Amino acid sequence: MSQPVLSMQGISKEFPGVKALTDVDFELYPGEVHALMGENGAGKSTLMKILSGVYSPTKGVIRLKGKEAVFGNPLDAQLQGVSIIHQEFNLFTNLSAAENIFIDRPEMAGRFGRIKWSKMVEEAQALVDSIGGGEIDVRREVRHLGVHSQQVVEIAKALSFKADVLIMDEPSAALPENEVKKMFEVVRKLRSQGVAIVYVSHRMKEIFEIADKVTVLRDGRKMDTRPIGEVTEQSLIQMMVGKEVQQLYPVREQPHGTEVVLKVSELSLDASHKISFELHKGEILGLFGIPGSGSHTVAERLFGLKRGSGGLEINGKPVKIASPGDAKAKKLAYVPPDRHRQGIIKPMSVRQNISFPTLPGLSKGLVLDGEAIRGVSAEYMEKLRIKAPGDGQSVDFLSGGNQQKVVIAKWLAAKPDILILEEPTRGVDVGAKAEIYSIIHGLAQEGLSILLISSEMPEVLGLSDRVLVMYKGEIVHEFARGEADQEQLLQRASHPRTEGAAI
Repeated sequence: MSQPVLSMQGISKEFPGVKALTDVDFELYPGEVHALMGENGAGKSTLMKILSGVYSPTKGVIRLKGKEAVFGNPLDAQLQGVSIIHQEFNLFTNLSAAENIFIDRPEMAGRFGRIKWSKMVEEAQALVDSIGGGEIDVRREVRHLGVHSQQVVEIAKALSFKADVLIMDEPSAALPENEVKKMFEVVRKLRSQGVAIVYVSHRMKEIFEIADKVTVLRDGRKMDTRPIGEVTEQSLIQMMVGKEVQQLYPVREQPHGTEVVLKVSELSLDASHKISFELHKGEILGLFGIPGSGSHTVAERLFGLKRGSGGLEINGKPVKIASPGDAKAKKLAYVPPDRHRQGIIKPMSVRQNISFPTLPGLSKGLVLDGEAIRGVSAEYMEKLRIKAPGDGQSVDFLSGGNQQKVVIAKWLAAKPDILILEEPTRGVDVGAKAEIYSIIHGLAQEGLSILLISSEMPEVLGLSDRVLVMYKGEIVHEFARGEADQEQLLQRASHPRTEGAAI
């Protein structure tokens, strides 16, 4: 067997009052895709931040190609051959792909600081071509490129530093389902070129499709490293959470009601597309479509973030929703897809985040009622099983799953009749997913009507009573629970004019 390109031995990391990692060993070989898994808070991010130069370990040794390596900062790590591609791309959208790849690089500057444009474009195109991105013109501004092409640019930028080790953090999170396979092709090409890849992901299906090995962390400790052929989905879950998760998707205990809570008639999504549908009391109605289908616009229109024409009825009464304030007044709530940018206020505490939408009702005159605020916070922390030292804890220090629960909690505190959930488990681990699915199921059983918009096909199929499939601004098919599998769902969302499809 070849020597490891990377060896991390006895890595520990302590923060004030917190031991994030304890004696973790991790090895990576050339041309290997090594998956790193664990629940949110298990230590994955801390280990990768140490490897990429963001943190220094409290204890332990890092060796690259057999030699001890010390990283003072991320650029230092890049120059020594370790690059990271973050879940959220770090690109300047108003610059070309070539400029992004070689930004602030001395080798691209000539006499008197003039940029060697021809050399930059030539070398950038060669890098992009080498990983299968030949369709990308590196002279184009990044804002004109698709998400997959932007990811290729990020990878090319990492490789421009002669990376031996490439860390891919949730690489499929920003990609539509139909482009994940393209990303796998890039990963396989990198593997064939001898690049060693650390693949951090919560998505089990991807791990089994692309990884050679898997390492699982739990509570800051390494549980095990195994060849991918020696593990099953169930055994991985058990290593991650310390117990078996018997039922990821709860079984529907009783049918939803027949009463129509929300009626949408000819709701305009743009100048040429309108949709109509009904949502019943206690129903989980799934809405699925690949990017560009219009499913995200449906959520924005219903919550008053975008204006347009069309009729809305809530509990049989016509309503007009021109703003989020209108939506909230009509007992409609919206959990957005990006909790970091749209869902939580990071500097604020759990208590402040949960109470924020309902502050007007938690005051005595012009003075906030602290006791009432603490009561609401305590109620929903208990109901959603939010794990935090206390409600005064900043949400910035919670795991992704608990942050997502805070976003859900703050809107449940507003006592809605209708809840729009968009990508409710994006970026959370399997244990947190199971808990959030249980919460969603329980809310529906209590009579809350839920519109579930998700790009994760197992999630939509596993939770929904019905699934509406969207394609280019239209609802093209409806599936009842149990009627469709993932292949059929994606087929309708990608090519609705197949035999038997509703158009």
